[in-house]
Amino acid sequence: MEIFITILALFAIGGFGGFVLELFFRRYVSQKRWVKPGFLAGPFIPLYGFGMAILYAFDAYIPWASISPWPWLNTVVEIIVLGISLTLIELVAGLIFVKGMKIRLWDYSKQWGNFMGLVCPLFSFFWLIGAALYVLLLGEPMVAFGGLLAANYLSLTYPLGIFTGVLCIDLGYSLGVVKKLRSAIEDSRVVAHWEKTKVILRDYYKELKEKQSFLLPFVNAHDRFREAIAKYLERKKEEGKEAGDQ
Repeated sequence: MEIFITILALFAIGGFGGFVLELFFRRYVSQKRWVKPGFLAGPFIPLYGFGMAILYAFDAYIPWASISPWPWLNTVVEIIVLGISLTLIELVAGLIFVKGMKIRLWDYSKQWGNFMGLVCPLFSFFWLIGAALYVLLLGEPMVAFGGLLAANYLSLTYPLGIFTGVLCIDLGYSLGVVKKLRSAIEDSRVVAHWEKTKVILRDYYKELKEKQSFLLPFVNAHDRFREAIAKYLERKKEEGKEAGDQ
């Protein structure tokens, strides 16, 4: 039970920390404006939660020191395994959404060597760097922190139980939004871009001088969701025709 509570707590911390990181990345690097990241309605990105849990569990519970008599080699092997594991998590999550829901949460299609726009060498390298930083700088402090969480696991069960319940409700709501988006698109072959759809709705509501919720970007007082998606698809068709004529 102590191990489960510890991993769940780190999952919660990682998911929230990833949300904050992605929020500022969109504001100051990628989109230059405030755009709520992630699939869920709340301030949480499960991919980062799973990443944090994997980093901690692999580092704390796998006996890397027994692999060889050379400590430096053991460290290198651990970093490589962790980097590959993070990339695999990203790939599996991406495939679940693209293949299962026809939703794309991120897109690396413009990056060299990408696979289905879900993983690519550049971001796999970033995951590897993240794994190295964790092992070399955060490994021992995180083990100590994990021990503190395990020692106080009884006091964490109630707040983590609430967190799990809220997360399940949020997941149910977000899956409902997916269903609504798929219904608006109507073409089952089209893979919808989750982040672009948020921006599309935001810009469309701005044209109509209507407010859009930051935490619930798919919700609007007049429920013009289907209308906004239809306008966007119509524009894309027109752009495609113009490109073909040229």
